[in-house]
Amino acid sequence: MRIVTEIIAKLVEPLITIQAPRQDAQLEALTTTVAQATEAVTLVGYRQQRVKRIPSYLIKRCYSANKKLYCEVVDEDEPYELHQPLYQVVQLLPVTLFLQISQAEIVRVASIKNFSLTKTGTYQVNLTDGTTTYASRRYTQRLRKEFLK
Repeated sequence: MRIVTEIIAKLVEPLITIQAPRQDAQLEALTTTVAQATEAVTLVGYRQQRVKRIPSYLIKRCYSANKKLYCEVVDEDEPYELHQPLYQVVQLLPVTLFLQISQAEIVRVASIKNFSLTKTGTYQVNLTDGTTTYASRRYTQRLRKEFLK
């Protein structure tokens, strides 16, 4: 695949054109990925008295703890609190970029370093920032089918 960037001063907004000899599954996947990347979903996060719009490309993971939903963001140590339930966040975020590993947590696929199988049969999810979390048994089957194939 070749990528060509062309600067045209007359254009009002960026335009992406994909040229291919035929329509196939790879082309459809590329089109979907580009569309999701350009139409970035934003979540509203709260920390102390600050409110911040968080674009989906900055989200590392979302998890619930202490009956609240938190969102970890790239290059920030402290998570933001979200005021919506996890199932709504799952519906908003692109399924090709995020993976639900339990009923209480979703993780950005790009921030997953590797998986380790534990003695109890669950998967330990090691993230690129050194954080470790676990996939629940309920989501292990889906994880194997969709991600570890």
